[in-house]
Amino acid sequence: MILFDNGFFHLDYDPATDTVFVKLPDMRTQGLSEAEECFRIMVEHVNNYHVQNLLLDSRQALVEVGDTEYNHLIYRVSLQLKKTNLKKVARLASSLPKLESMAHWVQAQVLTSPPASYLIKNFTSQEAALEWLTGNSLRSDI
Repeated sequence: MILFDNGFFHLDYDPATDTVFVKLPDMRTQGLSEAEECFRIMVEHVNNYHVQNLLLDSRQALVEVGDTEYNHLIYRVSLQLKKTNLKKVARLASSLPKLESMAHWVQAQVLTSPPASYLIKNFTSQEAALEWLTGNSLRSDI
């Protein structure tokens, strides 16, 4: 079930597995406010639907902002997600080493800051991510 799609950002929900699938937006300095709005929408839907599983697909996302801006935004979003019912967050990794380095740094910061709430794990395949999130490597709505 598509929750949101504006061509820049896509949210899809599978009620059978209580999983929101997110195709992460590109983050560019001139469009950073658009990315911030997309993340706000994501957190709102995760909260409103009381979602327990989140799959973030960063495989195609471009990040063309400074490390400080990226880290601040992702850290802030991650802390907002701690206030929801999330139990697990699976992230499909990018092929860009710099992006992965920044993502791992933010994840470490979030996981060590109280309160502990959800688990985060990175994957290179969607099937492995789904298996970890839901116990099934296939989406139920496909």
